[in-house]
Amino acid sequence: MRRSLVLLVIAALWCAGSAAAEPRPHAAVAGPRLVTITIPARHASIPPKWLGHAGPPMADVLLPAGYDAHKRYPLLFLLHGLGGSYQFYVQQGLLPDLYGLNAIVVMPDGGPAGWYADWWNDGERGTPGWETYELDDVLPAVLARYPILPQRRYHAIAGISMGGLGAGYLGGRLPGFFGTVASLSGFVDPQLLGTAVQPAMAAVTNGFVPGPLSRRDHDPVPIYGPPSGFYADGHNPSQLAVNLRQSRVYVTTGTGIPNVASVGVVVAGFAEEIADATWEEAGLIYPMSERYYNALNAAGVNVTYQVHSGGHDLPSFHKELQALLSWGLFKPVPTRPSSWTNKTVATSGHLWDVAYRFASPPTAVVQLRRSGTELSISAAGTPVTITTAGGCAIRTATPGTIRIPSGRCG
Repeated sequence: MRRSLVLLVIAALWCAGSAAAEPRPHAAVAGPRLVTITIPARHASIPPKWLGHAGPPMADVLLPAGYDAHKRYPLLFLLHGLGGSYQFYVQQGLLPDLYGLNAIVVMPDGGPAGWYADWWNDGERGTPGWETYELDDVLPAVLARYPILPQRRYHAIAGISMGGLGAGYLGGRLPGFFGTVASLSGFVDPQLLGTAVQPAMAAVTNGFVPGPLSRRDHDPVPIYGPPSGFYADGHNPSQLAVNLRQSRVYVTTGTGIPNVASVGVVVAGFAEEIADATWEEAGLIYPMSERYYNALNAAGVNVTYQVHSGGHDLPSFHKELQALLSWGLFKPVPTRPSSWTNKTVATSGHLWDVAYRFASPPTAVVQLRRSGTELSISAAGTPVTITTAGGCAIRTATPGTIRIPSGRCG
């Protein structure tokens, strides 16, 4: 792998003119159909060098067999791994595993080494802005363009490796939308080895883009800032497990012990690749997944955890994707919880039936906790404006507590 954000609010973010890049599919097709669409970065900063291909950001979209544009479908938001692009699942031969899923599968660009984050970059934040791109550009575009079922249970986000990190993180950024979150051999605890892992992430990342990562970096890691800092904490799925308390979560990992499929790879003459895959899974992914599962379990999350033999390789990814689909992506989940907790370092976002926007970027991991009509916000170093579903905009200093009014304002 190293080589090789409810519904109406989101849709309102997207300008209708952006949908012109793709002709409407026919009302029905005989079998699954793959289309490639352009999704410009309208709210995020994604310089061209951060893409693994020429042109603007793209997404592959798999339409199910018998697709009918007048019928609504579940949505699987499927994120690629390190070194990949929107073409990852096609290029790796994983697409056929999805053919039996009666859902629209969206596979967007996340940058070859974007890590699904708005990068720290010495506190400047936002370039490249991959989490903003996925939540404020890609998702609204998809909802404006395709007939997606509105219920939360029918929205899943999943990913392999770096994509597993993205699924865990972005699923917690928008818990009122995504009902199911899945990490397949995911890089779900970047702080596991402290200062050892994050500089390594930067070093690997540097191999996918030309020139220095940031001209103004004073940190070894421009992605998350200092390895033990608040921004790193605020992007670590294992530190944010409480964000998924109302979600169904699936976590799977290999142990790094080679299986029969891996042995076949060795026999085919790729001993070095299987050695790398074994080390990555055993030394990083497996212990990260263990930590992630324990954090989810401690937070009271409905989590399914599956461990299997095998490494960080294509045979294992096939096995994990097939097992995920057998587990089921679109089962019932809570719809309107009266109490929830969410931790964030984002400047703005949507949580269930409220939106938040800080006056300036937070200087700490901020906890928003709702209990009935009361919403408390921990210290953020800046005031926050909470906008309710009824249109009330309430500004408060932080830390602070407000009461959410019922009904419409004004």
